Amino acid sequence: MQSEIATISAPLMLLGLLAGFFLCFYGYLIKTLLVSLRSVLSGSLVFVTLSLLLRTRAGLVAALASENALPSLWALVFPLYDYQAVLIHLFSFALGGLLLFFLARRKGKILEMVVAIFTALSMDLILFLLILTLLPLKASLIISSVLGVIILSFCLARFESYMATESAIIGSLLVAYLLSRFWYLGFTLFFILASLLSFVGILNQMHMLKKRTEKKEAPHG
Repeated sequence: MQSEIATISAPLMLLGLLAGFFLCFYGYLIKTLLVSLRSVLSGSLVFVTLSLLLRTRAGLVAALASENALPSLWALVFPLYDYQAVLIHLFSFALGGLLLFFLARRKGKILEMVVAIFTALSMDLILFLLILTLLPLKASLIISSVLGVIILSFCLARFESYMATESAIIGSLLVAYLLSRFWYLGFTLFFILASLLSFVGILNQMHMLKKRTEKKEAPHG
């Protein structure tokens, strides 16, 4: 076990477990921080995708249809010896992240809607890439499109609940990964552990959000 765990020091693993359990069960408490961090990722992913679509649409389709889609996409974003393309993609990444971070820090229904839309789009992109590692391009597009509509509807209707759900899932995956590394658990046990933690974490965060909403709506005095 020590040779495998040597790559993760005890303090780092302990911090990872604490962070994972906190995100899983109490992520709603740091919604502002999570939204700010999430907006950077959302803006960066969407803007880089737009840059690829505008500049190299044919190359993007070819990369997605290839057997090794993720390495092909990486080579498309950072092509060797094409420094102009690399700079454009890096600029798009930085611009998108900074723009969404700025919008997430502002108040307003329209701005909140924009942040929610970008959050849904970026999550759909991530799911599409994950599904693409398992299924062909056409099936991946169909499944991710259906999931994208569901996620977008959830984000627009109840963004705070969506962020709590995403926090619970990320926290559960982190905890399950670390415990799987420590106890040499297989993928099946990792999936079961992550699913159970996600389910309990989502229920807890939804319950706490409901209680907090009821407390705010309760008449004073």
